Amino acid sequence: MKLFRLLTLAIRRCLSDAERSIKSMKTSRSDSLRFLPVALDVRNKKCVIVGGGSVGTRKAITLLAAGAAVTIVSPVVTGELAGQIDAGQIIWQQGSFKEDHIRETFLVVAATDDESLNAAIVQLASKAGSLFCDASSAERSQVIFGALLQQEQVTVAVFTDGQDPAQARTTRDKIASLIGHQRG
Repeated sequence: MKLFRLLTLAIRRCLSDAERSIKSMKTSRSDSLRFLPVALDVRNKKCVIVGGGSVGTRKAITLLAAGAAVTIVSPVVTGELAGQIDAGQIIWQQGSFKEDHIRETFLVVAATDDESLNAAIVQLASKAGSLFCDASSAERSQVIFGALLQQEQVTVAVFTDGQDPAQARTTRDKIASLIGHQRG
């Protein structure tokens, strides 16, 4: 309960910064949410990430931590992904993306450095009935990833509707700092 009170205090302190950031964003909406912040149970669900670079790595590690059955589709992967692949934690389909890679998939993340390929991947994922995230475009995404803070039994996710992931991480870090300061 004490952690909950500390989180509430930290969030209130960060709220004014977040409100300023949100107000400065240019969006087509007025006061409605583009994305609803929810927690999604991905345990043992097939999640495919197309792209083995730094963005794909972050998404894969997040999904792996949540218990997803993660597959990476990419010609090459980062060292961090290679370690998870070698440990048997992630499946690697080495090579270029093919439509068959996302068959019967719960969540597809397009995280390549080719925006047109990402667009094609999410279009195919949509047709296949999978949830999808285009790491290069929140507008083409059904799902976005927030900046997560986990302490004890509490998880805080900070979202900027996909407009400014760096701001989400900064706000998350401010919350973490305030919680640490209050607890210490």
